[in-house]
Amino acid sequence: MKKRAFGGFAAFNTLPNTPTSDLELSPIKAVELRAARIPDVVSLAQGIPSFDTPEPIKRFVIQKIAEGACSKYSLTPGLPQLRELISEALLAEGMRYDPDGEIIVTCGSIEAISATLLASVSAGDEVLVASPTYASYIPAIRLTGATPRFVPLNEDANFDLDPDAIAKAIGRNTAAILLSNPNNPTGTIYSEGEMRRMMQLAARHDLLVITDEVYKDFLYTNEAAGNPAKMSEYRDRVVRVCSFSKAYGMTGWRVGFLHTTRQRADEILKIHDALVTCAPVVSQYAAIAALEVGGPFVEQFRNEFRLRRARIIERLDALPEIFDYQKPNASYFAFPRIKDTVPLARDSRALANDILDRARVALVPGVAFGPTGESHLRFCYAREQADIDRAFDRLTDYFNGSTPRSYSLPAEGVAATRPRRERWTRRLGVLALHSFARIFLARRRPRIVAIAGGRGKTVLKRTLSEMLASSFRVRSNPLSYNTDVGIAFAILDTTFDTRKMSSVAAGLVRAAWRAIVPDPVDVLVLELGVRRAGDMQRLLQVVRPDIAVITTLAPSYSEDQEGLSTMRAEMKVLIDSMTAHGGSIAACIDDLVLADLATAPLAHRFGRGDMVERDGQRALRIEGRKYDVHREVVGESSVYALAATVIVAQKLGISDEAIQRFLMEETTGS
Repeated sequence: MKKRAFGGFAAFNTLPNTPTSDLELSPIKAVELRAARIPDVVSLAQGIPSFDTPEPIKRFVIQKIAEGACSKYSLTPGLPQLRELISEALLAEGMRYDPDGEIIVTCGSIEAISATLLASVSAGDEVLVASPTYASYIPAIRLTGATPRFVPLNEDANFDLDPDAIAKAIGRNTAAILLSNPNNPTGTIYSEGEMRRMMQLAARHDLLVITDEVYKDFLYTNEAAGNPAKMSEYRDRVVRVCSFSKAYGMTGWRVGFLHTTRQRADEILKIHDALVTCAPVVSQYAAIAALEVGGPFVEQFRNEFRLRRARIIERLDALPEIFDYQKPNASYFAFPRIKDTVPLARDSRALANDILDRARVALVPGVAFGPTGESHLRFCYAREQADIDRAFDRLTDYFNGSTPRSYSLPAEGVAATRPRRERWTRRLGVLALHSFARIFLARRRPRIVAIAGGRGKTVLKRTLSEMLASSFRVRSNPLSYNTDVGIAFAILDTTFDTRKMSSVAAGLVRAAWRAIVPDPVDVLVLELGVRRAGDMQRLLQVVRPDIAVITTLAPSYSEDQEGLSTMRAEMKVLIDSMTAHGGSIAACIDDLVLADLATAPLAHRFGRGDMVERDGQRALRIEGRKYDVHREVVGESSVYALAATVIVAQKLGISDEAIQRFLMEETTGS
């Protein structure tokens, strides 16, 4: 028995291993606490909307306070009027839940999740969570004595839900699946089809599904988030959690709700009562007002977040040497990947700390959201647009080396610190990978579309791959590769950690198998990423493209003229190579240097002028043909991506009808 002193008294600690022994403060909150001790920090860390609670909600609450209506506890499940309004709102969305027994008003969504877990899982159980996922789920699971088990999302498919990975992760101790939809931090929307496949697994293995839908009101496409609570056959195993915090600018009010079957709600209610007795009554009245008068404000917030999303995408596009990203289709977070050539890219915690210390910008390290979140940073664009711009201005200086370093790395990153033996091993491994890649290309002979240049390559790859997939077997890795290793990884559709000798041998065996027994593929979309003189020539020794698309070469940093000159020279190497072997070139003529370089007979040109807008309707004019556009267009990169995609599709023989169908898809939701 351990003895501890408190003041002048002694106390005995009989619980050396308490339920909190394995808990840590949320990394998101830890970043904010650290940032609070540093002056003049711009924070894009914690997910707090910049909007105040709408005035009609505040006025209603003030009136209720004046009436004395907020001074006593409510019933434990919440005010009857609020539960009735929630029930009506659910019914309008196609869900029928009884306000007297199937709805519980909670202290925000995390209390709803914690109470559900405490009522539903036991010590020794496993709870499956997507990775990356909301950081606060992990301590909530551990508080029950259960263990979180991470299931990776498919980053190459915009962090899509992977039911096959879920099936593999289910074991005899699995009790529940917990996920956010839309996802925090990635902004992914899980479709109804994916959710239904997941629910089939849950039914087969008798699992509870807890779905956190706090960002359901901030969708930026017409794709609806899959909702298991609407699937009547699975209703008895679903707990759906919602919140007023995000949609109505009410994070400080701490009020949300859950709905589920009566039997399960009865068990959760016991935990809810033990934890909080009831949600704060003053906040419950705010929720009543939100449901009655808050609709127009949700629309206003959503429209503003859509504009801020466009701005953060534009700023990410302006740093192509630093970031890759998947376009967020919901919530108000972006989750870009840090390219491997950036120092500390594989240690997001150290990188976020260094950015905070030197650039005074607060970001959340990706590793906080699960193991596959490493090498990413989370950006919250719920902040004012001026804050977004200030943060990115500082990040531009930071990555350009204009701020003093608080760590020491050689100019070429961690590679220069490797022992000589490891460097030689790596070189031999690279040679082997390049050989395997050439074998694959010789055996399979796919058409190769190469993307090079500066801004917007990730957007272009994603758009192009989606277009071509309707007519061909396409393979494309949306992540960028700016290394000699990466081009081979992309061709062979494999990867391994080149820093760990234990994984290199197994990785090379896997690469050899993929070369000798190649997967069927008609079109291979590759990025030819370059940073230094000679990079393009080394890449072209591995792969010879049939079509090359070159995006604008504007510098990421205003003073990086040397880097821009190198990029221009490398693009000339690509253009000369394509011209020599009769390949097709599509170049962005908004870049005057590219316009001068791309003068070969087989060169096609595209730019922002290809997109015309009249009376609110957009159209693309490419190669003398006009196509109507209903797809979402966010920033110049989207315009370039659509124009270049049409050019490539035409070169590969895709019909005008198929191109038009593609351009008419994904009308932006309201």
